[in-house]
Amino acid sequence: MLDSSGSLRLTATSLADWRAEVSAALAAVTAGFEEKYGYSPGENAVHPPEAADRVAAGRIAAEAPGFADLAAYYGEVGAVLMSDVGNGYFLHPASDALDERTALPQAGEAVPAVLIGSDGGGILYAVAADGAVWRSRTASEEGEFDRIADGLAEFLDLLRRSVHRFHDSGQPGLL
Repeated sequence: MLDSSGSLRLTATSLADWRAEVSAALAAVTAGFEEKYGYSPGENAVHPPEAADRVAAGRIAAEAPGFADLAAYYGEVGAVLMSDVGNGYFLHPASDALDERTALPQAGEAVPAVLIGSDGGGILYAVAADGAVWRSRTASEEGEFDRIADGLAEFLDLLRRSVHRFHDSGQPGLL
């Protein structure tokens, strides 16, 4: 569903579809993983939100209009653990992200960005107050960040495609 600016908006239905597709793709990644790679897979799962996550999602939504998709996401998805996709991707539940903030001067916003996760190398992912997703250049929130997606829907699509790419080719993700 597109909003008035032409951006893809996240809905409960689109997020349920995303969660189901990514969960199935992660199951495919872990099937036969040990035989292929020689070690047991870590946890690869998309968890539903807990009650505290839904409360935190409401608090995040009240902070800035650009956090609406982030709040919608956290209302439908809890922690995302992709330990074995590329270098690994880890999205925090809302109850953790509520307190994980960083100044993001590159985004030009007064509201601190929400740190939503990281990869296995410590690269951080943050959502700015305008809804754009940013990635740190180093494993530190003190360094510079680069804009990688105009919105959370685009970021989630990159993550979804990363799981499929890893399953199909063993190549690391797109993020």
